[in-house]
Amino acid sequence: MLFNQRGMSLIEVTVSILIMGIVTFPLVYMYRAGGIHAAEAGDELSALNLARQVIEEIKSIPDNQTGFAGGAASNTVTLENRACSIDGFYNNYNIAICGGTGSGQVKKITGYDGASRRAVVDWDWLVVPDASSFYMLYGYCPGNYRYAISAENGRSGLKLIRVTVYYTVKNREREVTLTTEKIPR
Repeated sequence: MLFNQRGMSLIEVTVSILIMGIVTFPLVYMYRAGGIHAAEAGDELSALNLARQVIEEIKSIPDNQTGFAGGAASNTVTLENRACSIDGFYNNYNIAICGGTGSGQVKKITGYDGASRRAVVDWDWLVVPDASSFYMLYGYCPGNYRYAISAENGRSGLKLIRVTVYYTVKNREREVTLTTEKIPR
């Protein structure tokens, strides 16, 4: 018995290509949109991880690494007398101005004079801290995002610590904020 071996007509081929195009276009769009949303979620997750890392670091610092600035200049700050008296002890630590004048600034300490309790920071202060400026010293937390730390008195003698990490998605700045309480030691 012989089978019909005529083949497909031009109309059948055209209709098949049209149907494939109608089905494929939304799938390609969803794949592309999914990739964009995954990248955005990755940036948010990285910012959240940095905030979590900073929070954990701050919760573990001893009380002598917090205090009020005893004065400052364009790229220095004087720490309280409770701070360590060993030269270079706080090199590569971060100092965050968490309250008062200059609040929200985070700088890296590049030099420390133990006798005078004076720390030199990597960049000039945008707003120079003064005696109302509450600071925290903590170890280095790597990250590609700008962040700010604030501290205020909470209930029962606790410090309420808030870490806000700023990141950019589609040319818009977004932020992630984590809050915790710290027991003074």
